[in-house]
Amino acid sequence: GEEQLDNMQASDISGLQAVSDGLGFGSSTLSNATAAATKISDELNNLKATVIQGQQQGLDQTQIQAQIDAALKNINTYAQTSTSNGVNLLVDPADPSNSTLGITATTLNVVQDVKGNTLSIANQNVSSSGLGLTGLDLDQSSMQVTFDQSMAFANGDQVTLVGNDGAQYVFEFNDGSAPLTSQPVADDPSTTGTSERVQVFDVQYDATSQSPLQGVGALIDRVKSAGFGASLSSDGTLTITGAVDATASVAATSIAAGATAAVAGGSTTAIATIDAAIKNVNGKLASLGAATRQIQGLQDFTKSITDATNEGLSSLVDADLAEESAKLQSLQTRNQLAIQSLSIANQAPQALLSLFR
Repeated sequence: GEEQLDNMQASDISGLQAVSDGLGFGSSTLSNATAAATKISDELNNLKATVIQGQQQGLDQTQIQAQIDAALKNINTYAQTSTSNGVNLLVDPADPSNSTLGITATTLNVVQDVKGNTLSIANQNVSSSGLGLTGLDLDQSSMQVTFDQSMAFANGDQVTLVGNDGAQYVFEFNDGSAPLTSQPVADDPSTTGTSERVQVFDVQYDATSQSPLQGVGALIDRVKSAGFGASLSSDGTLTITGAVDATASVAATSIAAGATAAVAGGSTTAIATIDAAIKNVNGKLASLGAATRQIQGLQDFTKSITDATNEGLSSLVDADLAEESAKLQSLQTRNQLAIQSLSIANQAPQALLSLFR
């Protein structure tokens, strides 16, 4: 029974060591991701300063734009090089170039206990596309949507963004009671120039149980998930930024009652785009920090369990050694008594013979 218990505890220690190794790998991966995301945050702050500087008269706008393009390239480099043993939490999971970068996974799954339960850490895409910065231009336009008191969303209401390449991104409100009216379209490979690709995103919203403001929030979340920037100002103006042809987007949009779409331009749009990206990165850094603290907590707990199990196994081994030692001493005593008995028996005949001398 004790031998079986020893084997079980030894097995537990082996399993705990495997868990500890996995948690160590997870901690290392998160450290790499956090360091790269921090660099990206710093780059965004510098990028905002560059755009603000670009508003000054007399500066070479072409040179300022070159600095913007270089900053976006740096952001992608930081994201791509944060790979740890094939895992990268900062790149776009749908980007086909991942396969050429040695990236095998864009989420992190870590075994957290000997039962095999896993902790899953989601991708935090902070590439330029993930932050809505693709094609950022010093004088780029944005699409703005203003709402009045009659604002109300219904099934089929749409916000359509037209990319700089001609591709369309349709965001359609739907409460699940009927199919979407918009249909996705693949890009026609036989044509060149303007893209005919159409992607459709459902904005889940139920007017009977949710407020119009919640509808705006659902729209913002969906627009961000498609890689564009979206923010709502204190006066209720929704600004959508990124690689957007604002004029074409306004023309294609069939927005809700009480809402008006318009084009806004100038460096103010670029700054709003960067501000949205900074807010986005800060949120992702917070998520990485929370995951890091969770991993560290699991590491501390696993170490405590391992130490306690080692101590228990040591106690059992010590008890077994004490028992075996007692058995050995008893056997040695028996052997000594047997030898003495034989010695006495051998001496008895000699004593009897001495009586006849």
